[in-house]
Amino acid sequence: MVLEENREQRFLELYGHLLLYVNDRFALIEEIETYEELEQYDTGELLPIRESLYEKDTEQLIHEFVEENPDDLTEEDLAVVESWTGCEFGEFVVVRHFEDHAVFLDWERPPRAYAVKAVRAPFTEFWSEDALPLMVSMVALLPFEDVIVSDGWFGIQPIVIGGNISTDIDDAYEEAKHRFGLIESLPPPEEEEKNEAEQLRFYMKNKRNRERYRKEIEDLKDKDSELERIYHQELGKARARSLGRELRDIDLNEAHFAIYDDRIIASGTSEEQVQQILNEIMPAGKQNHPYLYHFDP
Repeated sequence: MVLEENREQRFLELYGHLLLYVNDRFALIEEIETYEELEQYDTGELLPIRESLYEKDTEQLIHEFVEENPDDLTEEDLAVVESWTGCEFGEFVVVRHFEDHAVFLDWERPPRAYAVKAVRAPFTEFWSEDALPLMVSMVALLPFEDVIVSDGWFGIQPIVIGGNISTDIDDAYEEAKHRFGLIESLPPPEEEEKNEAEQLRFYMKNKRNRERYRKEIEDLKDKDSELERIYHQELGKARARSLGRELRDIDLNEAHFAIYDDRIIASGTSEEQVQQILNEIMPAGKQNHPYLYHFDP
């Protein structure tokens, strides 16, 4: 979840040089005149400099730093700093911890989910999985080489997330992944246009989606025969999730079922047997609409 040591050191040095420039520009901490002096301060003491970087015209400050190059950085290093004009700054919700990143969700419209690496200390040292989702403010997400990193400053929002808010966050996270994927580099990609079949599958993915996107589902499901098939298949798949539990409760042996919306309309000991029944009882052209469920206890 954190950068390798050599990458960590490179980021901290480049970010430190930028903060030193901001400090000189606005005369924030008079005792800091060199990069070596800046290194002696902890992050809390450097907060006024960091705040100025993002409260002012961040993009303009970075461009001027690159143009002036006061610390004689290489062209390669300057290119990294200049890429920070594409940073994402503001309020996020930390929704997941994974082995090599945490997911920061911007749940404004349209929602976007970012895979973010910590620079030094893993995010789990700041908050545990049990504390998620967690609102954090004053967050800077920066492109660095081929990943997204946080600069390590966070404002923890003292908000208890539960009930409807938690549901809204979950919905926004799912929508973000559907529309943009998990964003792993900055600037974020443009939204890829989804075809109608992909959209319908997303709308039908779970009960919350089916309720939330009821109108969109109604508009799509009867547009053509393939969308109609997807609609009935997804409803049948949803019913199969609960059906498996019910069948285990009655100690049923292995079997195959055809589920049309939420109804079992055929069953047998093999898929071929069930499909043959469907060919006989379903209207022409709709034999493949039911969802075939294999129950194997």
